[in-house]
Amino acid sequence: MYVINKKTLIKFTSLLGLLAALQVSPVSANPNETAACASHIQEKISWDNDGHAKWEQKNIDKLCKGTTSPKEPGECFKKVMSGHVKWGEGDKWEWENAVNLCSGTNDSEQTIECFKKQVHAGTAWKEAITQCQAK
Repeated sequence: MYVINKKTLIKFTSLLGLLAALQVSPVSANPNETAACASHIQEKISWDNDGHAKWEQKNIDKLCKGTTSPKEPGECFKKVMSGHVKWGEGDKWEWENAVNLCSGTNDSEQTIECFKKQVHAGTAWKEAITQCQAK
């Protein structure tokens, strides 16, 4: 006969929690979606304001990681870099900041609107990026 005591119950509950977290984690995106995301970006979307569209793989990986909507991270990045999203002092973004904002997004419009609202409300742009990143 197996006796359930407090220690066993805590271990079991912890294990269940871990399994549940792994099951719903957005980081475990389908590799096919990540590859599809990369194909929407590489040599199609410029990563800088000089028109360079040949991305380093690590930067594409960061931008696409976790998305379940392959077109959205690239669309978000393109809109941000196009000069239509003010970050406080201007609308010209460093590509690293645009990648940070758009990384893993499943809804480019929602991510950008979140950022705009945060900045408009007086939130510093770095904090606004953190608050609006895909979770």
